[in-house]
Amino acid sequence: MIKINAIGKPCPIPVIEAKKAIRTLEKTGGVVEVLVDNDVAVENIKKMALGLNLTATSEQLASDQFNVQLVVTEKKLVDQKAQEQGLVIAVGRKTMGEGDPELGAILLKSYLNSLCELDTPPQQLLFFNSGAFLTNQESNALADLRQLMEKGTKISTCGACLDFYNLKQTLAVGEITNMYQIVETMAQAEKVITL
Repeated sequence: MIKINAIGKPCPIPVIEAKKAIRTLEKTGGVVEVLVDNDVAVENIKKMALGLNLTATSEQLASDQFNVQLVVTEKKLVDQKAQEQGLVIAVGRKTMGEGDPELGAILLKSYLNSLCELDTPPQQLLFFNSGAFLTNQESNALADLRQLMEKGTKISTCGACLDFYNLKQTLAVGEITNMYQIVETMAQAEKVITL
C-alpha cells in the first residue's frame, strides 16, 4: 500500500501524486490511499481513477478529511492509445479574438452554435480562466452547450477558475475538472483547438 498525505495541497497536486503512485504499482498491483481535505479533491481523484479503469472508494473521516482508496490490479490500467480522443476545444476566454469585447462575445457565441452543426461534434470542450463564464447560469451559450452534450460532447470547466470568479455555485452545464485533467485531455487528443 502506498499512502499519500495531500491535506492542504491545492488542486491538482492530489491527483498528480495519486497518479505517480499508481504508476509505481502498474506491474505488481496494490492499493493507493490518498488523504485530502475537500470533496472536490475526492471527486477529481475518482474521475482520474475512472479514466484509468480503477476501482475507487472514499470515506469521510472528519469534516475536512477524506480517505480515497484506489485499487490497482495488474494490466487493468487503460492503454494510453485506447484513451486517445478526437477533437478537443480549449476555451480560455469569454470572447473570441482580439478587439472589441462585445464583438468577441458575439463571435464566440456564433462559434459554439456552429459546432452544433458539425456532423461529428467535438469530443470535449474545456473551459478555463474567463472561459468559465460560458458554463455559468448567466451564459447566453447554455443552449448550444447543452445541445453539444446531447450529441456526446463532454464539457469540463476548471474548478480553480470557478472558485476564482466565484462561479462554482452557478455552474449550469458539464462537470468540474482540474488543470491536470485539462493537460492530460489535451495531450491525448488527436487535435486541439485553443480559443
